[in-house]
Amino acid sequence: AMPQAIGAQAAFPDRQVISMSGDGGFAMLMGDFISLAQLKLPVKVIVFDNASLGFVAMEMKAAGYLDAGTELKNPDFAAMSNAMGILGIRVEQSEDLEPALRRALAHDGPVLVDVVTATQELVMPPTIKLEQAKGFS
Repeated sequence: AMPQAIGAQAAFPDRQVISMSGDGGFAMLMGDFISLAQLKLPVKVIVFDNASLGFVAMEMKAAGYLDAGTELKNPDFAAMSNAMGILGIRVEQSEDLEPALRRALAHDGPVLVDVVTATQELVMPPTIKLEQAKGFS
């Protein structure tokens, strides 16, 4: 999501762009985050930090495999962001989420919001049936 967010922000500098990624996806694109710091584009980056490759684990379980190697030992992404010169905000309690997002959106430059979530939260069902999709279209 971050490469597309950087491109969208460069193409539309007057619009607010928000990138949302899981912690595994974000960690795989750290080079893009460094580019965001260098370009000083005001992209707001939201990281869902569940210390897991959640989609990979879900797909492995759905296919009948053990979900080995899907746990992550993440840094404090907000502290890392601050060290790079980008405002980093860490959210560990649900009641802190709304104020954190308001602060991020009010900030002129790029921001990373590290939202710590429970590892066991289901990312999404492995398969979606018609009755589950009703009301979402």
